[in-house]
Amino acid sequence: MEEEGAPALRVIRSSIDALGRGFDATHDTRLLYCKGSRLVDVDDGELSSRDLVMPDGLTVPGVPKDVDCSGESGVGVPETAGPCAFHEMAGYFSKKAQLAGDIPLGSFNSAYSFTGSKRFDAMATKSLGMEGKTIPLYKVQLVRQPLSVVEEVKHAVPHSWEPSSLARFIQNYGTHVITSITIGGKDLIYIKQHPSSSLSVVEIKNYIHDLGHQRFTENEIHTGSGPIRSMNKERENLGFNSQGVYPQPPSTPYIAAKEDVTVIFRRRGGDDLVQSHSEWARTVNSAPDVIHMTLFPITTLLEAAIPGKDHLIRAINLYLEYKPPIEELRYFLEFQLPRVWAPIRDEHPLHQRKEPVCPSLQFSLMGKKLYISQEQASVTYHIMSYLFRCQWVASQ
Repeated sequence: MEEEGAPALRVIRSSIDALGRGFDATHDTRLLYCKGSRLVDVDDGELSSRDLVMPDGLTVPGVPKDVDCSGESGVGVPETAGPCAFHEMAGYFSKKAQLAGDIPLGSFNSAYSFTGSKRFDAMATKSLGMEGKTIPLYKVQLVRQPLSVVEEVKHAVPHSWEPSSLARFIQNYGTHVITSITIGGKDLIYIKQHPSSSLSVVEIKNYIHDLGHQRFTENEIHTGSGPIRSMNKERENLGFNSQGVYPQPPSTPYIAAKEDVTVIFRRRGGDDLVQSHSEWARTVNSAPDVIHMTLFPITTLLEAAIPGKDHLIRAINLYLEYKPPIEELRYFLEFQLPRVWAPIRDEHPLHQRKEPVCPSLQFSLMGKKLYISQEQASVTYHIMSYLFRCQWVASQ
């Protein structure tokens, strides 16, 4: 039993170690994207740890007192969503991670092979859907409430809007804390309908249903309705690719506007070389993987009195919204600085006039003043050359 349960035990131990650690929500739900040490207090001393026996007989040694490890059903659970709009599916993924809002998470972008640009991806999408099954085997989660952030994180919060410090914080600690991890396998189909597709909601819904029926129902011939019809026998004998991305998959029912619908097959856990879903499901126990995570925002754990908390909230929200590369986040945040190009208006008319809040240039005695921002900015050579060229042309 120990040899058979070794892969599962390794994943469980890695998942327990990941609980309470920082995570960048712009990435997919994989343990390799976890940050360094835990960001919240967890009693993981030897005296408080204990061994837990799972329902399948697997023993997990040294589980911290603040962590619960339990066995799940191990039975395939259907998962269906859509067809729905881009922001609705993004909200569905956020809700599964126990997060509010509809900002696209990394798991959402990874599932549908999106670029990460919310505006561009939404414009290139008419509707989204998904159909599949998940097989949960184990679940590890933090049970300590309320969560308390460690002092190191509190001291690392920049006290002012400092782009380099804010970017360093996000790079070191991430955007969220991992609160639970589900281990097992999942076999899902993601359907992306493009704006040029003429299929109605009912037609695309029937198409999703037929895809799922053929994928997850063994030894049955299914005939759909509407514009869907079976392909020839030669094409039907072709197998599914577990991680394939197709404009139209080779062994699915034919659809009239197939070039305007992208179908993506994704599996996590189990043996990828097995094509049949039922055969693949039997391999999940011997090769489980992380299939789901729940997250908690780091900024929610910080006390309101911590200086600079509002700046960190704004920086993380901008990062999640626009998803610039982490190595360029500092320069991205520099363009979000509040600029003051004129004096602050006096709210009291009878009060004496105040001096401008920033220095100014005046090229003539009666001319207008040009107020200058004191914030340091990094300007490339090409931009400066362009400005000098414009000034030279204007003087001719």
